Amino acid sequence: MIRKRQSRLSKSQSPLTPAKSAETSNHLEEDNPSGQPQVYSVSGLTRDIRAIMEAAFDSVWIEGEISNFRTVASGHSYFVLKDDKAQIRCVLFKGHRAGIKFQPADGDQVLMFGRISIYDARGEYQVIAESLEPRGLGALQKAYEQLKEKLDKEGLFSKENKKPLPVFPWKVGVVTSSTGAAVRDILNIIRRRNPKVSVLLCPAKVQGEGAAEEIARGIEELDRRDDIEVIIVGRGGGSLEDLWAFNEVVVARAIFASQTPVVSAVGHEIDFTIADFVADLRAPTPSAAAELTVPLLQDTVKEIRSLNEALVTTLQKKLEYYRDLLKRLMDRRFFHQPKEIFNPQVQRLDDFHARLIRGLEQSLVSHQQRLQDKIHRLFQASPEKHIQHMEENRMMLEKRMLHIIQSQIRFKKGRFEGILKNLNAINPLAILERGYSICSKDEESLKNTEGINPGDNIKIRLSRGGLNCKVEKIIE
Repeated sequence: MIRKRQSRLSKSQSPLTPAKSAETSNHLEEDNPSGQPQVYSVSGLTRDIRAIMEAAFDSVWIEGEISNFRTVASGHSYFVLKDDKAQIRCVLFKGHRAGIKFQPADGDQVLMFGRISIYDARGEYQVIAESLEPRGLGALQKAYEQLKEKLDKEGLFSKENKKPLPVFPWKVGVVTSSTGAAVRDILNIIRRRNPKVSVLLCPAKVQGEGAAEEIARGIEELDRRDDIEVIIVGRGGGSLEDLWAFNEVVVARAIFASQTPVVSAVGHEIDFTIADFVADLRAPTPSAAAELTVPLLQDTVKEIRSLNEALVTTLQKKLEYYRDLLKRLMDRRFFHQPKEIFNPQVQRLDDFHARLIRGLEQSLVSHQQRLQDKIHRLFQASPEKHIQHMEENRMMLEKRMLHIIQSQIRFKKGRFEGILKNLNAINPLAILERGYSICSKDEESLKNTEGINPGDNIKIRLSRGGLNCKVEKIIE
């Protein structure tokens, strides 16, 4: 089934009769003034037919079944759209695929919008598709399951990303239709449960073209406000087509990106949308969302009173306990002799002082030992030690030489004294010391009287001094 949105040809003209076109007739008359039949080239005829076809069917809606769907490496998709009597070749270029809400497959019933064109290389007419929409509940359900699986793989449904709802919210943001029953139910229930809670409504379309974008924009605007503590997104019940705005990717990503907790309340309890899985909390109905978001003020006040009474009771018991404890403490000795309170602390202070002194001494000894070790290692490596060692060796050598010299002197002295003793033993002067004397004549010592005559002059040498004597008589 083909429905033309608009046509540039009049109703009396057929898009397949180019000979009746005024422009074509004038062209023939100008190119062929003799009235002979016009001869076309294949490419020229194809080009003219394409111009007529594109002008006549520049925007059409076509309903049919997809067959032979394939996507090539360039990202363009090619398929056949058919019914029980005919088929048309179609192409979906990569630039238009981003706007498709589902993944087309063979057997899908779709409503396609595009324009008619002719592929010159094969001389075949085709439809250049610009959008595809699933037809029927089965196709919508398939698109829903495909999107759900895709977002689940991206982690938009994970529990780790769910944010807790505030316990006592004071301002609630609502994204829904301003004229629907959902907003009235939410306002009535919130007002009944806690009239002190404020509600900020961000009106948005919840059905039809552009609804998903308005819902996402409303979520983003409320999330930017600092006073909104929780956001309710929803609408009343309806068919799958009616609820489809809440199955759009733009709504799912807006909910996931929101820093403010989001409660999804779409349709009835049996209705599930993509928004329900992405939201931080899913409410079966808008009324239930208001009940789950705002606690009863009476229950809260009752709980506060109960807690207050329990707190007062606990404080009274604590007060009685500490009063008794104070009375018992007042009877203790240290209240009468408060100085004794400080005795354990003074003792502990003495212990700490003694430990500190011991620690300092040990630390000082340890540091001294380490210092001595370093000095010793430094002294071992210092050239002064080698100089001192050489000086000590020199002094030792001097001592040894002095000892040797002294030993030699003592030895020589002993020998000298021995020789001197021997010399003294045979020294004539030593004999003279014992009372002996030496007689000489003419400088020759006299051993006997031979050659001596009376009247001769002789010299007598004594130990001290000498005598000049004259011989008077020779005694034999």
